[in-house]
Amino acid sequence: MTLRRRRGLRSAVTAAFALGALLISAALAAGTYFSVRHFLVEQRERTALRQAFTDSALVRDNLQTSGAEVSEVLGSLSPPAGAAIYVRRHGEWYSSQLDSAGPELTAEVQPVVAEGSAALGWTDRTDPSAVVVGVPLPAVDAEYYEVSVPEELDRTLWTLAIALAVCAAVTTLAGAVVGRSVSRRVLGPLHDVASAAVRVSAGDLTTRLDATDDPDLAALVGSFNHMVDALRHRIEQDARFAADVAHELRTPVTTLTTSLSLLEHAPDLSPRTGQAVELMTRELDRFRRALDDLLTLGKLDAGHPGAEPITIGARELVVQALRASGHDPIVLTGTPPDATDPPVRVDRVHLLRAFTNLFRNADVHGGGLSAVEVERIDDLVEVRVQDRGPGVPAAERARIFERFARAGGEKDGTGSGLGLSIVQQAVRAHGGDVWCADGAIGGAVFVVRLPVATEGAS
Repeated sequence: MTLRRRRGLRSAVTAAFALGALLISAALAAGTYFSVRHFLVEQRERTALRQAFTDSALVRDNLQTSGAEVSEVLGSLSPPAGAAIYVRRHGEWYSSQLDSAGPELTAEVQPVVAEGSAALGWTDRTDPSAVVVGVPLPAVDAEYYEVSVPEELDRTLWTLAIALAVCAAVTTLAGAVVGRSVSRRVLGPLHDVASAAVRVSAGDLTTRLDATDDPDLAALVGSFNHMVDALRHRIEQDARFAADVAHELRTPVTTLTTSLSLLEHAPDLSPRTGQAVELMTRELDRFRRALDDLLTLGKLDAGHPGAEPITIGARELVVQALRASGHDPIVLTGTPPDATDPPVRVDRVHLLRAFTNLFRNADVHGGGLSAVEVERIDDLVEVRVQDRGPGVPAAERARIFERFARAGGEKDGTGSGLGLSIVQQAVRAHGGDVWCADGAIGGAVFVVRLPVATEGAS
C-alpha cells in the first residue's frame, strides 16, 4: 500500500488561503448573481406586463368593432420579438403564430384569468423558460394571453455566471499566491532555526541566529542562542573534564609502566609471575593508548588545535601517516608520478592521528591494509583505505564510529573503541566526512573526504 505524502505546513497555509479565497469569492459571486438575476427578472416581468396590457387593450378595442374576427385582429398586431399572443373566446383558441400550444403554455395562469383577474407566471415548456401574462377581456367575452421567451435575459444571465465563475477562479488563484508568499515570510524564521539546528547537530557550535527587532521572534532567537551557548559550555566542560582525568592518570600509568618494565627483566621471576607481569604490561599498554585517545578526543571536542594548520598535499600527508604506522608507502596505489598532489588545509597532528588510526584499524580488525588511494573530485579529495577483512555489515557501518563501539567481527581486548571516533571527529573538524562501504574487491573501504585548500591559503 502506498502511503500518501503528508502535506507540509507551507502547503497547508497555501491551501487554507486558497480555500478561504474560494469560499469568499464563491459567496460574493453567488450573492451578485442572484441579486442581478432577481433585478433583471423583475424588470422583464414589468416589461411583459406593460406590453401585455397594451396589446390586450388593442385586441379588446378591435373585437368591439362590429363583425371583427379574432384571427383578423391577431393578424393586424405586431407582437414583440420572441413573443406569441393567444386569445380564447367562446371556448376556441386563436394564436398569432401557426401553432396550437396556447392551452399548454398558459396553463399556469388560466385559473386566475378565468376568475377575472390578470395574472403573471413562468412556464418551463419552452427553452429557455417563458414569462406568461394573462388578461381577462370581459367586454368581449375573451381571455388574452401573451407568452414571451426572454432569450436576451437568458444570454445575459449565462454571461454573468461565466464572468463570476472566472472571477472566483482568479481570486482563488490569487489567494493561493498570497498564501504562498505569506507562508514563505511567516515560516522563514522557522527555516532559519531549522538550518541552524542542523548545523549545530553537525558539530558547528559557533552557529547563532541573527538578532531581530521583531518582538514576536526575539524570544525565540534569544532562547535558541542561549541553548547553543549552554550546549557548547557543557561540551567544553565535559571535554576538559575527560582531558584532565586522562592527563592526571598519565603520571601513575607511566610509573606503573616503568615498574613493570623493571620486573620483566628481573632474573628471579617464576614462570607464573612472568606471565602475570606480561599480561599486566599488555593491559597497561592498552590503558595508556585509551588515555591518549581520550586526550585527543577531549581536544577535538573542545576545539583545541593540535598544531598550527598548514597546507600540505593530500598524498604527502597519507605517505607520512603510512610511515608513522609502519607501512610501506607502496600501498598507495593509483598515483601517477606526474600527478598534481591536491592541497589540503589541515591540522597535521590531528589528521596524521586519524589516518594512522584507520591503518591500524585495517591491520587489527580488517585482516591487514591492502591499498590506499587518493583522488581529487572537483573541489574535494577522497582518501580510500581498503582492507582484506570480511567487511562491515551495513547495519553497523554508522555505529562503529560511535565511542567505545566495536563491530561484531572485532577482536576483544585489541583497542579502546575510540579510534574511529577520533577519525570522525578530526575529519569533521576539517569540514569533511568519513564513512564505511564495501570494497570493490571485497573487505571494507573507509572513505575520507576533505575539501581542497583554496588558493592563497597559508
